[in-house]
Amino acid sequence: MTKLIKFTILIINFYSLSVLAIENQKLIKLEDIKYIFESNIQKWNQNVIFFEKKKSMEKIIINDSNTYSLKSNFKKGNVIITPKFNLNEIVELYLIYNIPNLDFNSLKKIQIHFDQMIPNFCNSITVKNKFFVNIEITKC
Repeated sequence: MTKLIKFTILIINFYSLSVLAIENQKLIKLEDIKYIFESNIQKWNQNVIFFEKKKSMEKIIINDSNTYSLKSNFKKGNVIITPKFNLNEIVELYLIYNIPNLDFNSLKKIQIHFDQMIPNFCNSITVKNKFFVNIEITKC
């Protein structure tokens, strides 16, 4: 399966995010994270430009970086995906979920979902306010 097809599947998963953004099937999957970590800067940026053409997606440049972020909008909220590179390798992946009416049960589901990725990927989850959850993912 080509890299573009895998990335297309990844983006379709994000595109399908709908009403309940915190359901397990609505969060990024382990396979998708593995695929992202296999990317380099050039592949990542090319894929972001390609998927920017979808009306639910947009390219974002954060802090004058040479790496694009991908924002995926869904019916009630959005997620911004930003990889951090060391040379040409992804060392961290940042996910910023904007989920209206975030509650304790939703946070618990998010924590359980990402904790299931250990020992492949470790996470740090920070709640900014009742709308934003920041997730930092690294290889363990």
